[in-house]
Amino acid sequence: MRVIMLFRNLFCECLALITIASGRVRRAQGRALNSLNVTPIYFHNPNKRLFTKCIRWLKTHGYAFISAEDLIEIVHGRQTPPKRAVWLSFDDGARDLLTSVVPVVRRYRVPVTLFIPSGIIAGDGLFPWLHDNGSEQTRSDIRDALTLLELKQVAQYQEISVGSHTVSHSVTPNLTDEQLLFELEESKRALELWTGRDVRCFAYPVGQVDGRERTVLASLGYSLGATTEASFIAHSTDPYLLPRFCVGDNIPFPEAICCMTGVWRPVINPFIRLFRCICAIPVLTSLRGYLVREREFQSVWRTTIGN
Repeated sequence: MRVIMLFRNLFCECLALITIASGRVRRAQGRALNSLNVTPIYFHNPNKRLFTKCIRWLKTHGYAFISAEDLIEIVHGRQTPPKRAVWLSFDDGARDLLTSVVPVVRRYRVPVTLFIPSGIIAGDGLFPWLHDNGSEQTRSDIRDALTLLELKQVAQYQEISVGSHTVSHSVTPNLTDEQLLFELEESKRALELWTGRDVRCFAYPVGQVDGRERTVLASLGYSLGATTEASFIAHSTDPYLLPRFCVGDNIPFPEAICCMTGVWRPVINPFIRLFRCICAIPVLTSLRGYLVREREFQSVWRTTIGN
């Protein structure tokens, strides 16, 4: 796992440095300055060093941090965004955010939105995609997500707002209409009860959406829905299909810069397509399964494609 991640980061750092040297990042910054678009950036569980560097870089380069409340007013046409507006969010509610993110956002007074799967928070705190179906899941000392008490505490900070990420991190296109209503309604009800605040924001787990969600979200009082499409938020963007740029958890800082400015996906996508073609070769697929566990491979893959 470490060898694969090391190789992946070495390749991506070199590619990112070349991209920065080519002037693409500088040109993207210029476009952000001369437009009224919002730069939406999301993380999952970044290490403190990387996240601090990202915040310092954004502040140094003149980005204006906006809250979820500001964004709601902007996407519904009731407010004009400041130049280089940037909105930060975090999916899943990882427990490590308590030490890697919360102190940083409070120190720099940066507003952020935490998208929380309420059932995981209230339950055993395990992220299913991180655990095999084995005895590991029965250990009481393992917890990936915030506890309910910790969520209540951080939700009181002025810099932090809370949004829904369904009850059980369910991929909404896979749900029946009844299940979809439950996941969106129950998560909103629970989060509002715990935090004492209105919950008006929603993020689609793994970014997948099939169109049914919009009507349900609007009827329940949600004002926006966030996807994982890598793009800027413009005045014509559907409030329930907001794009976001992903910054991986433990990626090199030059790659993070490319991600935050929106130039990374056009650069990395040809390599992703090539890798998918290689992985489709049966012999290489078998070899990969022999060399690395599937869960570990998927972890590295999610870091690369931003999901």
